[in-house]
Amino acid sequence: MEDAIRPTKQAFKAMYERGFLTWYSLYEITLAETDVSLSPWNTLAQAENPLLSYPPFPPNLHLNRSFSNTILARGKTTWGTTTTATEQSPCDHGLDLPSFEKDFSIQIAADRPVILELSETQNGFSGCEFLRCLREGKCEGEGDHIAILILAWTYILSARWAEIIPGVNDIEYSTSQAQWRNDETSAGEAIVGLGDVDDGAARWWAAVLAPEGGWTATISTNNGYLLHSPWHTKVISEQPFILSRSSTSSSSPPPPTHCSPASFTTALSYLSSYIDYHNVAKQSEAALAATLFLPVAGFENRRVLLPIPRTPQNGRPNPNLTTITKPPAWSRNPQHVDSLLTLSCNTIGIKSLLNSIFFEPGVESNICGAWLQGTFEFLDSGTLQDESQHTLLRVLVKRDPSLAFLWLGAFMTGAQKRALREVWQGWWKIDLNAAAWTGTLVSFVQEPVSRPCLGSGYESEPGVERISRADECRLLYLSHKQSYTVTPLFPFAPFGWSALGDTNIEVRQHAKCEIWHGLEFESLKWRCQDPMYLETATPFLCRIPLRAKNGQSGNSEVAVTYKNLDYEDDECSEMVTRYIFTWLRDEDGFPLAERDIRKHEWIENLDYSDEDECPITGDARSTLGGNLHGWLGKTVTWRSNSL
Repeated sequence: MEDAIRPTKQAFKAMYERGFLTWYSLYEITLAETDVSLSPWNTLAQAENPLLSYPPFPPNLHLNRSFSNTILARGKTTWGTTTTATEQSPCDHGLDLPSFEKDFSIQIAADRPVILELSETQNGFSGCEFLRCLREGKCEGEGDHIAILILAWTYILSARWAEIIPGVNDIEYSTSQAQWRNDETSAGEAIVGLGDVDDGAARWWAAVLAPEGGWTATISTNNGYLLHSPWHTKVISEQPFILSRSSTSSSSPPPPTHCSPASFTTALSYLSSYIDYHNVAKQSEAALAATLFLPVAGFENRRVLLPIPRTPQNGRPNPNLTTITKPPAWSRNPQHVDSLLTLSCNTIGIKSLLNSIFFEPGVESNICGAWLQGTFEFLDSGTLQDESQHTLLRVLVKRDPSLAFLWLGAFMTGAQKRALREVWQGWWKIDLNAAAWTGTLVSFVQEPVSRPCLGSGYESEPGVERISRADECRLLYLSHKQSYTVTPLFPFAPFGWSALGDTNIEVRQHAKCEIWHGLEFESLKWRCQDPMYLETATPFLCRIPLRAKNGQSGNSEVAVTYKNLDYEDDECSEMVTRYIFTWLRDEDGFPLAERDIRKHEWIENLDYSDEDECPITGDARSTLGGNLHGWLGKTVTWRSNSL
């Protein structure tokens, strides 16, 4: 007897192979590259357009300071439906789908520092293994300056944060400073050469590289709790930083202690001078990518592990370097830094963008586990798990090159480990705001309703009009009635079709429309002090078209391996299917035509009377506000033809 939900073993195996071959095709593209400019260190420019369109914080935000461990910036996004018609006409029934608003919030302060642990030991440190290429001379300049540059970027982003976020205390230097080179400095110690810099630059670097926190950027909650910038760090290192500010003497005089803290613009100029002095523009870009992920590390309560910097032994750059790389213009543009600052604060958004590369249009809920099994059969293979993980990074980047900058930062800070683990389990975050602001496809709800969206009916009932359940979900979400205001938690669409007569009135009204129906971002308004809401204008929020995912699965000559293939224990498909049918049928119940689906073992255990026994817990419960309308056992409105 045919299973009401689960695909056949043949279909499951075919989807598994589709996942494997999609990623294998990206690996082949990676192997075929011969242009050095396409290496991970040179893909950052590909990320400029989508990531730098991220909306910056306005200067007069109204902040929610009621919590003791964070402060929130809030806003509203407005969403509508596309209205391109085959004939220039309104919706057929004169009932256009209305626009709707969704509230959002972003954490803009941290209650504890992110630990940066610097060590010579690299075994097991994903970020350190990845950075090994620097020590092998595979990047421009000389030596490994990444940790130094990350610490510089934490100050720069924090200084900009202090300038644009209302109520932030002026940034201050502490009494802690990095050590200065003297005649007793041993030859084996790593020396950070600054060149012939003035006292202001010397004092800034002494604060940035101080062992005990050389500067502070803070803001208070309503209850008086003192919080820090999202890039607040604490360094644990086996070796201290030794600074040198002279190119001719073996000792360096320390700067005066009374220097005023550097502003954002001044600090950026100090960093630019260091970049030029050591010719480390690409390293600085990579360090910025890593710095953007420090709030993610804080969100995940995770340390960032980095190698101790290895600079030229005497602290001076090689005078014989002939290739000089200049920083990109956007890195010195305050507007672009502001966009990256907002992106970095939005930890859920940044994680959603990372995981979006594993969403595959057309893969449905009851078979998504097979897609992921095949995906990780290849990604976990020895082919990609080289020591430095460069190959894995390059393959992931090929799926969506516009996100190369984010994946680089993830690998440098070790964030890719948790991201890949969440994807393997089928459980990852969806942020439609971040998706719309960067043109990223993260969920089936972003795809337009099919045209025509009606099919000819079931074999047993050939005259019955039907609609795919994916389109049914899309129209319900676009209608945004009370039961369908929550964005579906998982990215994969429900499988199969519904009889049009069994659907909600909103679906029946728009299933036959001649115009395109699809989710479209319209506008963003920040919650501000005066006026109460401030709309963000272009160029930041021009409508960005959604990018297609790269990767083809048509190469039948590749030898697929099947170690991960597990038809019997497909918990991922079960979880996603149970959730999406709960979202779809919770309010009005299952129609009689779906009796076998309702009684299926993947669905039948949804009748819970105790809220605490809700099948989806943790992140799902918080996202859904406790439970989703009481799940199936608590529905009070039923259609006459429902079970």
